[in-house]
Amino acid sequence: MAAPAFKFPRIHGFAPFYTLQPNPDTAATQVEMWARLVLGYCQAHKRFFLQAGGEWERTSDLFCHQKLDRALSPDMMRLLFSYLVQQGRAAYDPPLPKGVKPLRVGQVEADHRMHALSVSGARAIPAGTSEPGSRILVYWHTPSEWGDLLYEWIKQTGQNRSVLTVYEVQHSAFVEQHALPLPILMAALRTLSARGCAQLFNGSEAAGGDEQLGVKFV
Repeated sequence: MAAPAFKFPRIHGFAPFYTLQPNPDTAATQVEMWARLVLGYCQAHKRFFLQAGGEWERTSDLFCHQKLDRALSPDMMRLLFSYLVQQGRAAYDPPLPKGVKPLRVGQVEADHRMHALSVSGARAIPAGTSEPGSRILVYWHTPSEWGDLLYEWIKQTGQNRSVLTVYEVQHSAFVEQHALPLPILMAALRTLSARGCAQLFNGSEAAGGDEQLGVKFV
């Protein structure tokens, strides 16, 4: 099945967009524009995970522009990921280790690490990295928004006041339609639980994992 069409904004074809700008105000605007672009692209393609230096990221049309011969560096991606996390539009996966401070726009130097790479240079980077902050779960809908959408579907299908396992919810038509990964599903269910729209009970990760939890929609 062909990937859905996505219209890139004009800024995506502007060479300086791929290098962090030295002026803090300009850099802040630049990273915000990248954040909006990433969220829109990921929503259009139902993409939930991004990794700095990952195999897909090193060749994707999101982070690499063939005609310009420009690509984001892994460090620039990590700065962008940090911004998304700070805005509540992503979560580190795994979480940052204790004592590791997230990157912040205006607090990092616009040095060679934040400069654009050539497309061939991006492809030459070894796939994957163990550096903290390199992988995120993207919230193109926030967990609360996913919770609202899920709860509306539960009501429409007459399943409120029913008791299900998380495994059953995970394999429901709603979750499969959106290709929703388990971590986002669990975050959505916890927002519903916090609002009194659902109850999670029985079991823990030590006793079979999140899939074995029960959930009652109220």
